[in-house]
Amino acid sequence: MTQTGSVSVLRSLQRHLTAGRLARRFAAVSLMLGVLLAVLIGASLYLVSSRHLIRQHHGNVEANAALVARQTEGLIATLVETVRELADNNVLATALVDSAGKETYLLPFLRSFSRIASVPVSLIFTDFEGTPIADNGQREELARVTPADMAWLGRTIAAGRPDATVVRENGTAYLLAAQMLIYSRTASPEGALFYKVPLNALVLHPEAELHTAGEAGHPPHDGCMTVDVPLAVPALLGSLGLTLRLEAPAAPTAAFQSWVLPAYGAIALASLLALYLGSRAVGTHMTRSLRELERLAGTIASDGFTGQRARVRGDDEVSGLARSFNAMLDHVAAIQHEKETRAAEEITIQRTLAERAEHARNQAEIATNEAERARQEAVMALMVAERANAAKTHFLAAASHDLRQPVQSLVLLTSALAIKLGDHPAASLVGSIETSMDALCRLLDAILDVSKLDAGTVSPNVQAVSLGAIFERLDAEYRLRAAEKGIGFRSVPNSLTLCADPALLERIIRNLVENALRYTDSGRILLGCRRGPEGVRIQVYDTGIGIPAEHLERIFHEFYQVSNHARDRGKGLGLGLAIVDRLARLLGYRVHVASWPGKGSCFTLEIGDTVLPLPAEAVADSVPPESADPTIGTALVVDDDPLVREGLTLLIENFGWRVLAADGTPAALRVLAESGHPPDLVIADYRLEAGATGLEAIRAVETAMAASGHRLPLSVVLTGDTAPERIVDAEASGYRILHKPIAAKDVALLLGEASAATPEPAQRPAHRSRGPILIGG
Repeated sequence: MTQTGSVSVLRSLQRHLTAGRLARRFAAVSLMLGVLLAVLIGASLYLVSSRHLIRQHHGNVEANAALVARQTEGLIATLVETVRELADNNVLATALVDSAGKETYLLPFLRSFSRIASVPVSLIFTDFEGTPIADNGQREELARVTPADMAWLGRTIAAGRPDATVVRENGTAYLLAAQMLIYSRTASPEGALFYKVPLNALVLHPEAELHTAGEAGHPPHDGCMTVDVPLAVPALLGSLGLTLRLEAPAAPTAAFQSWVLPAYGAIALASLLALYLGSRAVGTHMTRSLRELERLAGTIASDGFTGQRARVRGDDEVSGLARSFNAMLDHVAAIQHEKETRAAEEITIQRTLAERAEHARNQAEIATNEAERARQEAVMALMVAERANAAKTHFLAAASHDLRQPVQSLVLLTSALAIKLGDHPAASLVGSIETSMDALCRLLDAILDVSKLDAGTVSPNVQAVSLGAIFERLDAEYRLRAAEKGIGFRSVPNSLTLCADPALLERIIRNLVENALRYTDSGRILLGCRRGPEGVRIQVYDTGIGIPAEHLERIFHEFYQVSNHARDRGKGLGLGLAIVDRLARLLGYRVHVASWPGKGSCFTLEIGDTVLPLPAEAVADSVPPESADPTIGTALVVDDDPLVREGLTLLIENFGWRVLAADGTPAALRVLAESGHPPDLVIADYRLEAGATGLEAIRAVETAMAASGHRLPLSVVLTGDTAPERIVDAEASGYRILHKPIAAKDVALLLGEASAATPEPAQRPAHRSRGPILIGG
């Protein structure tokens, strides 16, 4: 199936699930909840049943192993006792010294012992030197006797006492044992009775095997378990330490699934069917009043309002909707009556005006006065519009500040949670939260940029700038991003050196490239520049969707986007071009656009003749230096918001620092006096409780530390305000100003900077400033 076909199928399924009557949708939602509940209950029952059957199965395997062990012990005891009785037989001992007896009854008698208790065995009679005299005919078949076996027998005879051992031949284990033959006339050993038995022939279970002491055996197969049972054997075999090992499946999965899973499935299907039918019936009953409202609204739309009323049943939410609908109908009736009354009054007024038409010339002076009053009303309207614009600015500032507080706490707590989780499976959820928080932070940072530009706190730092270096950085960054969207990106190399602010100029060009990348789905993007008699023209050309002519003047307004009615965050925030327009006006540049709907657009930035003939070595480098890695120290956090204070505390402690937390200036001085560790870093919120500010808290802390002879710490002021006057006041303090929300990497940079060497109090100015920072982009 092609990608287009897959998309159409998904859209059709979505329309089917969301369209139709509320009863069907209510039943569908209930069915999905029932499926989830059935899965959870079924899984729980399955786990409980599985564990019970597994425990029962393990008990059966252990009981079976014990039974097989008892059977094996009986076979071994019978074998050893039978051979011992043969060794004590005086007739057999006499036959050792009587050749006639050997031929007459020894050999036929031994042939009857080819098996003992159904176990194949090789028997050999030897003299006192270990020379074979007779056997039972099995020494070359089931248990072949080897020269090594006879050598072991010779050593046993020399020792003069019975013995047993286990040997392995070609991967098969054999039991070797010997009993001494005592001649009754001399009461002395005249020979030995040697026997050899396959070890596993003594085990009646096909999955069981025998092991000796110190023998590990092969590991169990996948999905299997083993049970070891020590054997109680005669004293002759006691030194071998025989153990029976039984291997069996670890769990009876096949037997369990054969009846449990079908039973659970049948019960779940029956329950889901009953749940769906019941939910459908309940939903139909609950939406009866809604259907009546729908029919009434259709009747009014087609035939007009003629005094219809909705029927009210009960006192629930749907009944409340019916009452509100009736109230709306009453309001409509009142409006119709008022229109009729006004129409009659309008007719009367028209007649009066017609009668007074002849007096129009006498009213010329009155008309002039009316015109002047209209002009004054226009002036008042302009003033109202200006006040509305100022109110909008203050509203954005207040909303931004109120949003930055909880956003700051979310960013800090999320970063601390990500560090705590590490490789935990839930870390992916934290990554999703951080992605959403990044989108919200970009919006707040863009609002802050607009506010700072409106406040006039951004001052250009004009210097020599290599335009080619800026193009190279943008080309390296956006070539791969464009390739991921399946489009091309190319920048035309140049060697121009401009007299401009490097950071602000790159910000303008970057925003134009970002805008082109968002609205171009095929084709290519071209970044280049042209030098003419009036200066330099930097152009960004794309083959995107284009902009209709009626929208060209409004695209540089805040939050205005032509083709993003759904407010898709992937297409930006609607602030990028507004920032471009403000930065261009700040630097004295001119930006304009030419666009062709369906074919593409071309944004042009016109810069005056500021080209400098400077060498490449004199060009400013706008890349900030790397900060030192943070080391262990002490930080003082002053914030009246407990969530932000807790988030900063957790995050800084995760970097190995000690944290002193306070909600205001008195608490900060108290914890500073109680702690024996002067802070290396002070982070204070600009706006504290009861009208206090973080600037006052920092100055009080520095005064206390200077009086104690400690060196002054790195002091940072956090603010969530975006109002222009607030930004001017904060940056006029001379301290480092950072705007909320700050991320974990910003905190790490502050800790690294605070860890560096700090000048002595006598050498350090009263208020240390790192310079204003333009957050965003």
